[in-house]
Amino acid sequence: MNKNKTYTTFDIAKVLDLSPTTVANWIDSGKLKAFVTVGGHRRVAREDLAEFLKVNKMPMPAGFSGGARLKVLIVEDDAKFLKIAAAFFRKLGGFEVFTVANGFEAGRIMESQLPELVILDIMLPGLDGFKVCEIIKSLNRDTKVVAVTGYDADNVKRRMLGSGADAYLTKPFSFRELEKIVRDLVGDPSSA
Repeated sequence: MNKNKTYTTFDIAKVLDLSPTTVANWIDSGKLKAFVTVGGHRRVAREDLAEFLKVNKMPMPAGFSGGARLKVLIVEDDAKFLKIAAAFFRKLGGFEVFTVANGFEAGRIMESQLPELVILDIMLPGLDGFKVCEIIKSLNRDTKVVAVTGYDADNVKRRMLGSGADAYLTKPFSFRELEKIVRDLVGDPSSA
C-alpha cells in the first residue's frame, strides 16, 4: 500500500460496504481522523484509516489501497463530444468511464453503478437536466455533478446550481478547466 495515500469517504464506504454518510459521520464526530481539502472535501490518510480499523476491531480489507477507480458517468447526446470526454477521463487515469446519450440509460447506470461523478449535458432532447440533477442528488447527495451546456445564460447557471450541480461549464470549454474542477471535486484518482 502507498504509505502517503489518502482516501475519500467514497473509497472507504465502498470497501467497507457502508454509506459515505456513515464514514462522514465518523469523521465529523472525531472517531476517524481526517483533513479537509481546499475544496471542502474530506480525506483520510492511509495510516489513520488503518488505526481506526484496528481500534474498532474491524478487518482491513484484503488488498485495500484505495485503488478502486472512481466511476464517472458522462451523459451527452453529441457523439463526438462524448468520445472526446471519455478519452479525456481515461487519459487522466483512475476513472471507470460510462457513457450514455439519453436519460433512460443515464438512470440505469446511476442505479447499477452508483458513479461518484456525473458530467451532465443539461440540454438533451426530451430531458429536463435540472430535474435529472435533482434526482441524482436525491439518490446520493455525495455524487458530484458537473453540468455542461452550450447555452451561456446566467439564469440557466443559477437554476442548475440551485438544482444541486457542483460545477457548471459552458461549451466550448477547456479540458484543463474540466480537469481542475474534477480534481477539486473528487481528488486525483490516478494517484491511487
